[in-house]
Amino acid sequence: MRLEDTGVHTALDAADGGWNTQPDLRDAAVAVILVERDRQDRVLFTRRRDDLPWHAGQVSFPGGMREADEMPQACARRETCEEIGVREEALEVLGRLRDRVSIAGFLVAPFVFRLTEAQPYAIQTSEVAEVFEVPYAFLLETSRWKEEPATHPRARVRVIPSIEYEGRNVWGLTAIIVKDFLKALEPR
Repeated sequence: MRLEDTGVHTALDAADGGWNTQPDLRDAAVAVILVERDRQDRVLFTRRRDDLPWHAGQVSFPGGMREADEMPQACARRETCEEIGVREEALEVLGRLRDRVSIAGFLVAPFVFRLTEAQPYAIQTSEVAEVFEVPYAFLLETSRWKEEPATHPRARVRVIPSIEYEGRNVWGLTAIIVKDFLKALEPR
């Protein structure tokens, strides 16, 4: 399934907004990246290295903390280019999803991008173990999704979704953002 970029753009919030900073939370941004392969859209994920002190081995989107005065979209772009080695010019922004709070104390601004040119990924091996892509159509299959009650005391949601793809578990905040993306694109 290939998504029409104009439809995605229309379904999402404008991508030009600033940070929605909140007390006691650190600002961060992530990139939900659509990649077309064989006329089918796929969503790009990274898996963090197994030896990292925080979120070791977990599946995530490219992204990270705000630096100085940078705007949220610039933060998502910078982190993506650093982590997976794509050219900034190859990232076409389609919109923004609602901000989400992580249990690690971040207010995360998710942006949706289209990778406009095929290129090999050059991963930042100090943080990223691998880059992989999940077919958008796979993510739409509701029977593949599982839900668990949130148990962490800082969780701001009641249910944590998860989906497994080729032995990789997409869960937690990353899965919540995926679900936000899928919901935004539902026919109205």
